[in-house]
Amino acid sequence: MHVFLIVDAVFGAIILVLHIVMCVGVGANLQRERRGRARHGTAHAVGAPATPTMHAVPAADDTAAAPAGNGIRAEVVVALRDEETALPRLLDSLRSQTCTDCRFLFVDDRSSDATPQLLETFRAEQGARVRVIHVASEPEGLTGKQAALDHAFRQVRGDVILLTDGDCVFPPSWVEEMLRHFEDPAVGVVLGRVELPAGRTFLERFQAFEQPLLNQYNLGSAGVGLPTGCFGNNMALRARAVEETGGFATLGFSVTEDALLLDAVARAGGWKVAVCSSEAAAALTRAQPSWKQYVDQHTRWNAGGLFSPDVVTRLSYVFIVLIYLVGSIVVMPLGFVDWRVPVLSLNAFLSIGLLAVASGVYPGKKRLTYFARLLPHLFFFGFFYSFITVRAFVRRPFEWKGASLRP
Repeated sequence: MHVFLIVDAVFGAIILVLHIVMCVGVGANLQRERRGRARHGTAHAVGAPATPTMHAVPAADDTAAAPAGNGIRAEVVVALRDEETALPRLLDSLRSQTCTDCRFLFVDDRSSDATPQLLETFRAEQGARVRVIHVASEPEGLTGKQAALDHAFRQVRGDVILLTDGDCVFPPSWVEEMLRHFEDPAVGVVLGRVELPAGRTFLERFQAFEQPLLNQYNLGSAGVGLPTGCFGNNMALRARAVEETGGFATLGFSVTEDALLLDAVARAGGWKVAVCSSEAAAALTRAQPSWKQYVDQHTRWNAGGLFSPDVVTRLSYVFIVLIYLVGSIVVMPLGFVDWRVPVLSLNAFLSIGLLAVASGVYPGKKRLTYFARLLPHLFFFGFFYSFITVRAFVRRPFEWKGASLRP
């Protein structure tokens, strides 16, 4: 038992240091954001997306559209399947973008609802700045979303690709804020914030706490130059960097296509990863409506990390999540043998809590409500995430986009 306690204490200290480093990365991101906004003299109003306003439809000649003020052409790419319920809100937020010359490229991946009609209506309204690709065939060797994005990548005309999903909403300044980071020619990827509204049920409130916390690991690690993952619903990539990867047809199958693309651009391609932590570019997405869908979603995410082809990402998940977090939960009952075991196990919650606290200090957070619920959410997170990690590790199947998949 004495040896076990020493090993646990040393391992816990290493994990704690890693979380402190990620908190430093979060702070560095916020400081860079402040300096960048001061340098550009930007003062966008932040908060919930403003009421959409209609912009003039550009000329029919798509090539005549001038790039944004920094000379960078932006193209928003969205792969969709059966998103008729959420899609109108995304389209409204795209209409309201202050970057009026950005383009939009949608891929309808075999939708069976009104998604194609909504996209065609948007194209007719907005003119040549909108293109829609309709995919009818089942992909081979890739997920439907990977194949859909490959279709888009082959037809992109912008210098920067902004990726999102059909269930997201953005502030009017989203495109402009993300583009600003590409003024550095070494930047190939920009990761943005992801937020959820805190609903009435515990499931909704917990997701509003937990998903931004998970994104802190992505943003914090990127802040110290070692990106370990991302959420593709608020992610921008330099088109040249994506082209260099060869797309998913070259990269191969993955249930977390966004993380795979990040690894290829950042690690293999050598491009720099920047973070846009501004509330003026934060994606507001929807909570999963049921525990089953929530468990399926997180099984997919954890499977992508545990079995990632990228060594840094895989080792981070294995040591921090699988070995340490799950191990800390599993050995807690040994407190009946030695009181020091559960005390050391609390270090896992302390480590996660550091990033949770950092998540609460972002601009735009309702801090009083957030910190009042911090401790119960934090402890539930430890147990829930341990369960999900084990589920992914033993390769339990999950539902995604109408298909049953296995890690």
